[in-house]
Amino acid sequence: MQTEVLVLNEERSVTLTAYRQAVGGEFAPIEKRPAVLILPGGAYRFCSDREADPVAFAYLRAGFHVFILRYSVGEHKTWPQPLEDYEQAMALIAQHADEWHVDAHKTAVVGFSAGGHLAGCAATVAEHKPVAAVLGYPVLTRQTAEEYMPDAPDVVAAVDKNTCPCFLFSSRTDSTVPVTDTLQMVQALEQNGVAYEAHVYGFGPHGFSVADSTVNSRRLAMSASVPHWVPDSIAWLHEQCGF
Repeated sequence: MQTEVLVLNEERSVTLTAYRQAVGGEFAPIEKRPAVLILPGGAYRFCSDREADPVAFAYLRAGFHVFILRYSVGEHKTWPQPLEDYEQAMALIAQHADEWHVDAHKTAVVGFSAGGHLAGCAATVAEHKPVAAVLGYPVLTRQTAEEYMPDAPDVVAAVDKNTCPCFLFSSRTDSTVPVTDTLQMVQALEQNGVAYEAHVYGFGPHGFSVADSTVNSRRLAMSASVPHWVPDSIAWLHEQCGF
């Protein structure tokens, strides 16, 4: 596996970490791999490490190339700069698809919390739309988004028939991002005939990431099924998008 950190914007500390797996040779007949672009959460104040490498490792085990975008946050979060960072990252992946052995038609986005908002924008209003979006305890309504980004788009309101398929997961007891953001997104997807799968777990905290001992230093109270979102999302990508 090759690992590389690419600086997309030095002034705003925007980077793209690339984990590119081997193809051909011992891995034949694999010549190209699907990819996921991970957008960590962090309330647009920072990019959470807990929602970066631990998530990447899960998708790497499933055979994906993985890219982690640390987009504009903090003093640089002014909209649309985070979306511009996303567009630049997706354009770069597409530009190097042959060199990096990426299946250009099979790049999905995985976002959490505020990163879920950015992933939702990617699914709805971006120029470089992903083939699918995995949205974890995401910020999706204007009411919630305004707490973190005053000028941020209302993702739910932006849903139309051109929105890419979405996999959503959240906790009913999330005290940071209300579960109603997920429920309203599901309703909008259904009304527009967009394919989706949604999991609302009975209880669990905000920001549970992959929900195992690699990210939780203490045992957090959550439904036993919460960690299932990882294999469920991978299975959905295989079924929905032919990954």
